[in-house]
Amino acid sequence: MKVEEFKKLAEKYTHKKVNSQERLAMDIFFSKMQEANKNVLVPISSEKREKLFYNIQQNLTIKRKRTPLKKYLAMAAAGFTTLLMLGFFTGMFSNNYTTIIAEKGEKKEIKMDDGSVIFLNGNSSITYENNFTEERTVKLQGEAFFKVARDTAHPFTIQSKDLETRVLGTSFNIKSYKDQVPMVSVNTGKVEVTPLKNPEYKVILTKDQQASFKENRKPKISKGDSRDFNAWTRKMIILKNTSLEHTAKIIENWYDVNIQFADDSLKQLKITGKFNDEKLSNVLKSLALIKNLKIDSTNKKQIIIRKNPI
Repeated sequence: MKVEEFKKLAEKYTHKKVNSQERLAMDIFFSKMQEANKNVLVPISSEKREKLFYNIQQNLTIKRKRTPLKKYLAMAAAGFTTLLMLGFFTGMFSNNYTTIIAEKGEKKEIKMDDGSVIFLNGNSSITYENNFTEERTVKLQGEAFFKVARDTAHPFTIQSKDLETRVLGTSFNIKSYKDQVPMVSVNTGKVEVTPLKNPEYKVILTKDQQASFKENRKPKISKGDSRDFNAWTRKMIILKNTSLEHTAKIIENWYDVNIQFADDSLKQLKITGKFNDEKLSNVLKSLALIKNLKIDSTNKKQIIIRKNPI
């Protein structure tokens, strides 16, 4: 993305006129700024988006004296775009990089120049250099299934949530959402996975092996049908003793909705089942029936799960 394009996007963002894809792109940008530039002048907080601009304003020493919020945010955005003009770009907004985003409720198939194919799940993104055949490195946020074309001279590397996965030619699934334990599952070939914070816990995985990586712990390796872990590429949701909390996150990404629990104890309920390209209403009805739940919709995007009163 060029500077002028980003300046326009920043202005839209300030006035809350961005669409969901543009908002996701901004979120990814902020995350990358934090990861790639530890000494950057812009501190990225976990507060609401408007507070990000407040932090920018503080670091630019722009004094606010009874300035209306709308004008104030515009000042902060102007300061932010000034930083961009000074060269504080991350790779994903450089002309040398490409970023592809799959929004919630969306899935994408990407055919790479080297012959590899990447299936991108909802609420996910990948970033890679445009000279991909020479430097086969992909940065992943979210979940993707990879079919990697073999090239012994150029290993294929995926960088995701505290993990680096390295292969030559194989197929495997990586789940690496921010709020979930990272997991790698191998369909074919051999995969080397290194936890970046604990490289001594590096593991080699082969067909039908899975590994989950909790922070500062040895990876938990299991064996199972790897097709279950990438069933989403075939429009299927497979749940095996899955917590209702994790099931809700799957549904959120799959159908682009937001799910809340009226009672936190419901989150630990375990669900087993299979849904083959089902409508959201059918999935919710099944969950309600299986676990005796009451599921309400305040609107098309907001869902509340409650205990079903007897």
